[in-house]
Amino acid sequence: MDRHVFSDHATLVVRSLQGLVASHPTLSLIPSIRTVIDANYDTTKVTTISGGGAGHEPGFAAFVGRGLLTAAVSGDIFASPSARQVYGAVKAVPSTKGTILIITNYTGDNLHFGLACQQARADGISNIAILPVGDDVSVGRTKGALVGRRAMAGTMLVCKILGAASEADWGFQEILDLGRAVAGNVASIGCTLGHCHIPGRGNYACIPADTIEIGLGLHNEPGVWVIKPQPSADELIARMLKLILDKEDPERSFVPFDAGDECVLLVNNMGGMSMLEMYAIVDETLAQLQAQGVIPVRVYCGSFLTSLNALGFSLSLLNLSCIAKTASNVDELITFLDAPQTGVAWPASTVYPVPASFENRKREDKFISVPKEKATASTGEPELQVSPETLASVMRAGAIAVMQSEPDLTRWDTIVGDGDCGETCYNGAKAVIDALNSGLGCDGELVGLLRKLTEIIDHTCGGTLGAIFSIFLAALTAEVRKEAETNVDVTVDLKFWGRTSTAAIETLKQSTKARVGHRTVMDALIPFVEALATASTFSEAAAACKAGGEGTAKLTAKLGRATYVGDNGNLPPDPGAMSLVFLVAGIDTVLSK
Repeated sequence: MDRHVFSDHATLVVRSLQGLVASHPTLSLIPSIRTVIDANYDTTKVTTISGGGAGHEPGFAAFVGRGLLTAAVSGDIFASPSARQVYGAVKAVPSTKGTILIITNYTGDNLHFGLACQQARADGISNIAILPVGDDVSVGRTKGALVGRRAMAGTMLVCKILGAASEADWGFQEILDLGRAVAGNVASIGCTLGHCHIPGRGNYACIPADTIEIGLGLHNEPGVWVIKPQPSADELIARMLKLILDKEDPERSFVPFDAGDECVLLVNNMGGMSMLEMYAIVDETLAQLQAQGVIPVRVYCGSFLTSLNALGFSLSLLNLSCIAKTASNVDELITFLDAPQTGVAWPASTVYPVPASFENRKREDKFISVPKEKATASTGEPELQVSPETLASVMRAGAIAVMQSEPDLTRWDTIVGDGDCGETCYNGAKAVIDALNSGLGCDGELVGLLRKLTEIIDHTCGGTLGAIFSIFLAALTAEVRKEAETNVDVTVDLKFWGRTSTAAIETLKQSTKARVGHRTVMDALIPFVEALATASTFSEAAAACKAGGEGTAKLTAKLGRATYVGDNGNLPPDPGAMSLVFLVAGIDTVLSK
């Protein structure tokens, strides 16, 4: 179904958050960073912050409240929030005990939340840590060796238990240890009869009639297994449970389940299932679990982490008995699951009474403006002058080339990802054009320009690709600054860019495991940088970049969302890598004249 009431997804996210907050008395919204906070949280207790791309509602914002999450940060649909947003959330809900960032194990979230965590530590916030959750068993140990398990709806069980532990006044390290134990003992698998359609975007992959996909992700990625004809309900659930419970499967036995273990079952609606069928799925799942000696002590059914309106569901099993071997005990874990909370979407538990002071707040009183951070004036910062005309023409040509590539990037990403790469790159490139039109680079000063460019990309180019480019640009800025400080007569030529880019790529490698051969943007970026160090013309480096990017069509993905797409031998090149190819080709049209 590709019809929507709101066709502009760019404004839809904030409108949705505003509606959520306006409907519930103890929630507030910081629109500028798309962050929902618990306005009644306790500053003396550990704060728990989560978030990710929009499109997973009710997660994450509808799970904000006492006894659950303190705050949730939203990116655009299926795109991680920026580091600026995340750090803004950290500062909006300060705690005297510490802050735990509960994140889904996707590359973009790891990069953006990780960068925000580093910024917080650099500013003196010591008790802050990241807790990645990866519960999906569809991608085995071998294929997912570098990326680990991706996140599914089991993430919300982690949020509930840690939120309750915080409310019980546990310490920072105690909650972090508990969170690692819980995250390590939850396993999930999903299936779908149809993919979702993102408002305002083009075509999407359709699943043929009488076909079902098992092992899909939360971002509209194809399933790992395509099953035709569609199996019966009992056959389907049996197959899904086997992927979770089979201890003889060396690829997917991530959590050991034994007869008699005390477990929790969460049946998650991916967005498009009727409740009539959802509870029938619960019934069939419980019958099959009982036959295997697994009787859940708690059962949850509903929408937790969705994929917009995808016609599918996921099963999650949390092994409380395994957690109790290293952290807490089963009775206490059940107490945490049952503990009162004020989250909008959490089912089957009591809630705290709403304080009288929150009852009659007006809608507009719930939207919080935070002071804009003042730009720090450069005092004695080293400068490096280049030709303003060349600088502007190079940047404009590269940005225009990226904008023109949007249809190709979108088409390729619809096949191997969630279809947003073209739009993400277009937004970043357009922001650069707008900044150039407003005078960016008109003084020819390179250090300040690179710093501003990093901010633009971080704010406008979301997801994993935006994080990679932002970290690389930040590192490149630091290296160019060093050159300006130490070399009085520095010449900005290919050798200069070779030196600075080589150092910057080494800094980037500290934040990502992606390397050449992994089918990511690094397949184009690393050869490009290496060629810059030895090339006699920019065109030679551009050719190396193009060869690396186009060569990804022959590679099997080892990182990123394409890792989860079945390799049918007919995949397009990696969209992220090709975005850089188009950028560099655009720059070359100016420099090769």
